[in-house]
Amino acid sequence: MPDRMEPVVLEVPSQTERTWTYPWIGLLAGVGLGVLTGHPLAMVVYNLHEYVYGNASLDVWGSLIHSFHLHMWPMIIPYVVLGGLVGALVGRIFQLVRQNRLRLDTLHQEFEFQVATLRHHYKNLAIGIHGFSGRIRRKLAVLEEEFRRCAEADCPTYNRFGKEYEPLARNAATLEEASQRLTHVLGQELLFLKALTSDTMVRTPRDLYPLLIHSIEDLLGMRFREKEIKVEIDGQPFEKCRGSLVFPFEPYTMEVILQNILSNALRYGDLVQIKVSDSDDRVRVEIKDNGPGLELETLKSLLQVPPARREAESSHLGLKVSIHLLEKAGGRLLAWSKPGAGAVFIVEVPKQP
Repeated sequence: MPDRMEPVVLEVPSQTERTWTYPWIGLLAGVGLGVLTGHPLAMVVYNLHEYVYGNASLDVWGSLIHSFHLHMWPMIIPYVVLGGLVGALVGRIFQLVRQNRLRLDTLHQEFEFQVATLRHHYKNLAIGIHGFSGRIRRKLAVLEEEFRRCAEADCPTYNRFGKEYEPLARNAATLEEASQRLTHVLGQELLFLKALTSDTMVRTPRDLYPLLIHSIEDLLGMRFREKEIKVEIDGQPFEKCRGSLVFPFEPYTMEVILQNILSNALRYGDLVQIKVSDSDDRVRVEIKDNGPGLELETLKSLLQVPPARREAESSHLGLKVSIHLLEKAGGRLLAWSKPGAGAVFIVEVPKQP
């Protein structure tokens, strides 16, 4: 660093404001309104009353001028006091509202910091896993060459350890794929959290079907790999679906909504039927499963404040998040379910923002 250069302190802008001035500003404004508006208006009303019931002459301008004479100060003082009290009370209310707003902004900023920190830690973890899997892959390449030579030389070591090589190589490939997926998902989750906490969501015209198919593949490949599940879109296997429906939506929040609903259907059923339709102003995604189902009143009660009992199976946080995101987008979530008859969830979103 050059000798003449002074270092500069870097600071994060704090959410501070002089809110103590609000009651005093309200007090002064109330006093001013009491003097300039309250008492003159009372004098005009009094003149109108005398004109109607006392046969006095109507003189609005004269009443206004008369209200500011010095000898009227005993009448002005109550309006000054009343106006000052009301103004101070209104200022205090604005002060509390502004303080709460600043507190919420501070919490929002801290939440963003925590999300960024969490993402940073998980990103480093994903990078570490990726590097570790890369080292394993390089070691396996050396072992593969040695096993090849050993097999050609009819080495007894190959018969003993060669069979374990292929499962080990597959596990290493799975580990590397999981680390890449983790890095990708973390980036998407950050964008989703920004959309979740922002007041507006940026919508761009996109095709819904690729996103829907990707959500299904992601869930079947990661969470339900060991379960035999048949998924259909518009009456055909989702792998063969070639539908297209382009309309403006925010992709990350839409993916979260679809995956939350789909994960419930895939968890409880082994046949999931999806139907996509659109009308003049709305798009509907109907997700039906052949699971055990439940009473709708039970589902509504579960969506309320989570019970304190530890034996509760689920807080249905995914459904709550989906409902919240749909409300922000101007959409809604409909449901039908009956014990023994499965469940149907319908996602409705507007075609235009």
